Amino acid sequence: MRIARVLTVAALLAGGSAVAKRDETVELRTPRTTVRATVDAQGLQGPDLRLQLSDTALKGQAFQRPVDLKLSDQRIQGTVDQKPVDLTVRERPGVVEALGTFAGQPSSLTLSPDELTGSVGPCGYNLIIERDRKHYRGTRACGNERENDVYVAIPRALEKEPASGRIAALSVLLSHP
Repeated sequence: MRIARVLTVAALLAGGSAVAKRDETVELRTPRTTVRATVDAQGLQGPDLRLQLSDTALKGQAFQRPVDLKLSDQRIQGTVDQKPVDLTVRERPGVVEALGTFAGQPSSLTLSPDELTGSVGPCGYNLIIERDRKHYRGTRACGNERENDVYVAIPRALEKEPASGRIAALSVLLSHP
């Protein structure tokens, strides 16, 4: 078990409200929709996401679709909504890249301290970090729909995950049109 998860569970069991109250929410906000989920020791939990995240898997439901992904250091494989996922994950200092297929569609996603760009499933993103360094903002296109003022917040709890877990969770979130 990761140290962050152990500390979170220990703090919650001990009544440690400082850790529990900290903002650990992953969020995607567009002009048409908002999706939020708490990132905790079990994974991502919210109205649209009920995902269990471990070192080797991301499983559960996202947007009422089954998610069954196997994670390794450099690979994400499995299915989302029974459509194939096969991403190669490459990490270099400060940057994580994923290239391959997500939910049966070509995907290429790059996450760095300055930007979140590329495509995942039916959606393409061009987001840059805001001045407060806590969230990304920019545009996305899903199919024929283009949206401005798209906001993505990635909490520290998710940033601490291994690259494949972080990219798998973000891909599931970002692939929602």
